[in-house]
Amino acid sequence: MPVGVVKVGEYVILQKQNYKKLHKFNKPNSCVSIGKDSVDLSAIEGCQYYSMFKMIPKGFRKQKEYELELVQETVSLRDEIDIKTCGRDNRNIYDDGRSQKLTANEIVELQSDSSKASDIVETLITNSNTFHNKTEFSQDKYLKKKEKKYFEYIQILKPNLRNVIEVLYRLDPSKVQGLRIDTLSQIINMANISCEGNHLLYDSGSCGLVAAAILSAMGDKSSGHLIHMHPGNMSQKQALLAMNFNSEQYNKCISVNVYSVLRQFYQGCDTHLTENVSENGLKRKAKDDFEENAKVPKRSEHDTVDSISGEMLEKKKPKWHFDNIDAAKILSSKLDSLVIVCKEDPQNIFSELSSFIKPGRPFVIYYNVIEPLQNLYVALKSQSNVAALKLTYFARAYTSRSHDERFKWFLTNRIFITINK
Repeated sequence: MPVGVVKVGEYVILQKQNYKKLHKFNKPNSCVSIGKDSVDLSAIEGCQYYSMFKMIPKGFRKQKEYELELVQETVSLRDEIDIKTCGRDNRNIYDDGRSQKLTANEIVELQSDSSKASDIVETLITNSNTFHNKTEFSQDKYLKKKEKKYFEYIQILKPNLRNVIEVLYRLDPSKVQGLRIDTLSQIINMANISCEGNHLLYDSGSCGLVAAAILSAMGDKSSGHLIHMHPGNMSQKQALLAMNFNSEQYNKCISVNVYSVLRQFYQGCDTHLTENVSENGLKRKAKDDFEENAKVPKRSEHDTVDSISGEMLEKKKPKWHFDNIDAAKILSSKLDSLVIVCKEDPQNIFSELSSFIKPGRPFVIYYNVIEPLQNLYVALKSQSNVAALKLTYFARAYTSRSHDERFKWFLTNRIFITINK
């Protein structure tokens, strides 16, 4: 599978040790802030993904401005610093605060003047009275601690679903409704997402993670479509854009407002256009009318008034108007699955959207608390046209005295309802 190269306009993920950041590479000379450091990304254009770069200070390290240099492999501090002796045990080492000969001000000046992390650590080791008396294990532990502080390598990762979820989840789990990669895997599996089917998704706030997961599962050669319904004026597409889908695969996802597409489906015409024209007609001033009329191109005498007005109205139609028409056509032919990931009560949403799904097809409803799904479960249990109704509650939490990031990952619940109707 080809790895690909970094191109301007695509999203990239910058990894520095365990820290990852999602960034859109808009222009070749763009800069990004990683912690307190400002990094110039002009060197990554045209390089392959998963390449390693070394952070080179532009001036002094005190300015915290770096440029990147492509390297073939990383070098640890243990390999750069030549340590010849070590002690047998640490029983005679005491922390009296006088083991380091350098003062605090001298260490600050050393950090600002030195250009390499190995120079800083080697100077600290040289001026330490106790380092060479420590055991080899203690020396390695000290070097790993300093390497974490002065780490100077960055890797450019290609955005995939796992990395995008990890970045968004660590920023704020509530903005993605507590969704993790294992949660999305269960949703895709339960909804039976296939490349040849048409699928319906209602998402009211997960930064586009569910839409990106479904579109990724459908593949770039899919013949189906995904109707992405949302309650607001604009859908959340951060994760969808971060996946760098090609235009053909990205256009398989039709994002529409749930109210306007249902109006289009039941009424057969989009009433937003007439409402906007009437509102603009009431609010527009005479000066605006004169300026708009002055911009109308000249027409020949043979052009009729109806043709001119028809062309003007056709140009005024926004993109969502045509998306609503395309989505309504797909809804009329029924869909193969329904996925609901919402922050509001899902009962009314399910009762409205379930009529667009073919018989015997799966439904998946995700919520981060169990009470609304319990009410929906009781309501659906009394219906005769529901089969394989199942309420799944899964919570996983680890208790540990360590500060490992792994144990902060599994602290949210997963509640599903799966149905065949």
